[in-house]
Amino acid sequence: MKLLFLQGEFKFILHMSNIVTRTFGLDFIIFDLLFLACWITLLIRKKYYSPIRWGLAGWLIYILIDYLLWYRIMGSRHYSGKLNTELFFAWFCFSPGFVQFSYVIVMFEKRSTREIIFWTVLFYCGWTLVGLMSQWIPLEDTVIRVSRNMGQGNQRWIMGGMALLNLLLGIILVKWQKISWKDLIYLFLTGTLVEFALEFSLLASGIRLEQGQWSFSMMFINALIEFNCGIILMYIIWRFLRN
Repeated sequence: MKLLFLQGEFKFILHMSNIVTRTFGLDFIIFDLLFLACWITLLIRKKYYSPIRWGLAGWLIYILIDYLLWYRIMGSRHYSGKLNTELFFAWFCFSPGFVQFSYVIVMFEKRSTREIIFWTVLFYCGWTLVGLMSQWIPLEDTVIRVSRNMGQGNQRWIMGGMALLNLLLGIILVKWQKISWKDLIYLFLTGTLVEFALEFSLLASGIRLEQGQWSFSMMFINALIEFNCGIILMYIIWRFLRN
């Protein structure tokens, strides 16, 4: 019976959780822009210029993948709303692209434990408050819906494979004594925290719950593989550019 249950859960993960959807009001974007302004202002005041540069690079990467590849070429990303499509995706790619990439670089630089805790708390609380504020203070409730079919083009399998390749690359670096096992765990923990922040904020605000196929299994898998599919490669490039 236990085996049958696990098989059923595995099939659910593969088939039922392929569609990931966000449904939110236009005011969500307004509050998110306020958070972005605070995030960028703090980076500038602390003179964290490397995270800012990587944040801009992350924005470009998200545009190339999320907008150009998934939306324009593959058609696996779907958007409906009153905002101009290009304007919407400019924000939609900038918000996670800049914040996630700049946060990761702050974590790579590891200036102090206090800094790591501060930026992680700000990261989680900031994004969570964006969703909650859009519920508590309804400025503009025009509905926007954006979704992605992760089953199209075997996206989930490809990203899962890339995450495993990153893990293999990390193990090779450990064997070559370029990093320690502790470093490897830290890197994958950082990658997991990055994506879980997004998933948690969408869950807390109810944005993910608007879709009928949402599950904790999907949330766990997304957090585990989405950013970790490139975390080691990003670390290698960061170290190379830093030297």
